[in-house]
Amino acid sequence: MFSFYIARRYLLTKRSHHAINIISGIAITGVAVATAALVCILSVFNGFQDMVSDLFTAFDPELKIVPAEGKFMKADSPEFRELRKNPNIITYSEALEDNALLTANNRQVMATIKGVDDNFEDMIDFKRIKYGDGVYELHADVLEYGILGINLLGSLGLGTDFSTPIQVYAPRGGEHIDLNDPSESFNMDELYSPHVGFSVKQTKYDAHYVLTSLRFTRNLFERKGMVSSIELQTKAGADIDKVKKEIQKQLGDKYKVLNRYEQQEDTFKIMQIEKLMSYIFLVLILVIACFNIIGSLSMLIIEKKSDAVTLRSLGASDRQIADIFMVEGRLIALMGAVLGIVIGVVLCYIQQKYGVIRFGHSAGSYIIDAYPVNIHIMDIIIIFITVVIVGFISVWYPVRHLSKKFTTTLTVFALAFLSFGITSCGPHGNQFQLEGEFSDMPSGQLYFYNPSDNNARFDTVKITDSKFRYKGDVSETTPCIIVFPNALEQVVFVGPGDILKYKASANDLKNYTVEGNEANALMNKFRQETNGLSDAETRDKAIAFIQKTPQSPVALYLFERYLIQDVTAPINGQKDILKLLKRYWKDNTKLMVMERQVKSIELYQNGKTLPSISLKTKKGDTVNIGKQKADYTLLVFWAAWMERQYEYIDEFHRICEDFAKNSSRLKVITISLDHQQYSWEDFIRYDSLYATHLYDGLAWESPAVRKLGIQTVPSYILADSNHKIIEHGNSAEDMRKDLEKHLE
Repeated sequence: MFSFYIARRYLLTKRSHHAINIISGIAITGVAVATAALVCILSVFNGFQDMVSDLFTAFDPELKIVPAEGKFMKADSPEFRELRKNPNIITYSEALEDNALLTANNRQVMATIKGVDDNFEDMIDFKRIKYGDGVYELHADVLEYGILGINLLGSLGLGTDFSTPIQVYAPRGGEHIDLNDPSESFNMDELYSPHVGFSVKQTKYDAHYVLTSLRFTRNLFERKGMVSSIELQTKAGADIDKVKKEIQKQLGDKYKVLNRYEQQEDTFKIMQIEKLMSYIFLVLILVIACFNIIGSLSMLIIEKKSDAVTLRSLGASDRQIADIFMVEGRLIALMGAVLGIVIGVVLCYIQQKYGVIRFGHSAGSYIIDAYPVNIHIMDIIIIFITVVIVGFISVWYPVRHLSKKFTTTLTVFALAFLSFGITSCGPHGNQFQLEGEFSDMPSGQLYFYNPSDNNARFDTVKITDSKFRYKGDVSETTPCIIVFPNALEQVVFVGPGDILKYKASANDLKNYTVEGNEANALMNKFRQETNGLSDAETRDKAIAFIQKTPQSPVALYLFERYLIQDVTAPINGQKDILKLLKRYWKDNTKLMVMERQVKSIELYQNGKTLPSISLKTKKGDTVNIGKQKADYTLLVFWAAWMERQYEYIDEFHRICEDFAKNSSRLKVITISLDHQQYSWEDFIRYDSLYATHLYDGLAWESPAVRKLGIQTVPSYILADSNHKIIEHGNSAEDMRKDLEKHLE
């Protein structure tokens, strides 16, 4: 009580040195802000988890029985006959699902066909997910209906009232595909429109699922008397966990009983991991914030040096004196924790009540209009305990150490200054400032890319009242890129100490101006001179500009933009300009990279031989791109992340159907530059059989990319029967023209 009484007076009483009050306030504020952030972030994760759970509730049953091994089980097993008598179950529904191929409007899509009992509608709230004017109906007389997810309808180019039935193909069990007549190896049936679809607002269901009758799926997949799951609905008020354990005990180890969370285990596990990682990172921020407590205590020890001498004279031990400052640090942590929790809860309540932070500017653009929040009392308890533990630990050693050396004022002050400086100081460099103004864009946002700033990341810049301001660091004059939401790019040259003025019109973003240094003045002039010119004319102007001002950083940018990135640029012209630039930029790293690119581009020219390089297909088969036995070999380099990928890939599919479907003269091979294999597999999952898809996960470091000098995606190379390159380019339009020239 003695230590607490003194510490409380030190904390709440105004001191002779007002700076100490300020530092103590900063310490409490730092802890409070970190605590409030923990409350808000974890509550938002809770809100998203509850929202996702609510979406799945509209489609997933309360309990689902699946086989422990394999995909299917007998519907008339004795265990299931006994299960029907369970008084806690009010709806018992059989289901059979498997994958099949849907065809409509000359489109092919793989989907999951889920056959269900007629009572399936009783298990789900179909009105919540209904899309269209029809009614829930699975069959009528001899007709079989299919209720498709909204995204799946879009993939097939259909509405809910399609007049022509969808053809459904499934491979026959135990048969090998007859290459002479593949259709003989498949079961085929048709699904008609019930004039209704569904929208769960989850891609897993909306883009892949078809609901139909159990009879239809059993006939299609040749699974008479079989099911893939038994779906159950319990009576109102039943304890689902208790009923689940009871059913699991009754069925034994041959089956698994899953609740709604277990049916979507991967989704909820990922959300829990994301929540945990956010919690860990925010705790690290909390630890840094607690360094401010050390600064406050250090300066307090200096100020109360005479009080410590008096207390010792009155009989207080060194331990009691140290405990005073220890208690003070803990009080700061406690006050910050309580204040932060209160602030966090209030902010969450405001967001929950009024939806202050919204998704977009118009209602209905997303599944929900505002960020969801849900405060869990257990999260609040964990946050409070975390803050208290971190706060208590952060002050223990410093107080023990500083209180013993309180007579050495200089040492204590140095430590206090250092600890406070940890949280108050940041890195400084050669800063520039860009001030922008639009004549007709009152609000919005753009992205600023500085290749020399930290990890060369994009920063989001807000436009308010037609203006924006951005600050950054560079060590030399550097071309930075402004990117607009419509993917339009603008180059701005920034240098140390520059204050630049940017002006543009939203209706004519290409004709912008930047003032403030010589490089931007030159670039403004180049844009004016090339306004309205063709690509070839612009490239010629760029070459003339580089020859006139090779010492300017603008020359380096134009060389890369119009001679390196443009595959139609003549290789000899690239070499000549490179020699000129090397006289003025001998040790420039960027120019060294472009020199290597020029050497690589030489490999990409007509007349060169395809290298002997082997890559893997999805099935693990090895394919050598330089040893194909065909009149022509078409290599297409692409990536799931490239701009307008859907448009390009759709046109590529049409080209394959036009030139490769009925011809053995052309061998089509695609090479993916994706880093993640799942991105590649997702794009080729429903692809036609007219192309061989290869992937090695090395992206731009792939031997095929490096040896062929590929600089951008999409790109293509056409080789003849002698494996000599005869055509190359970027666009699907040029690809079609080249194939027409050689194959027709």
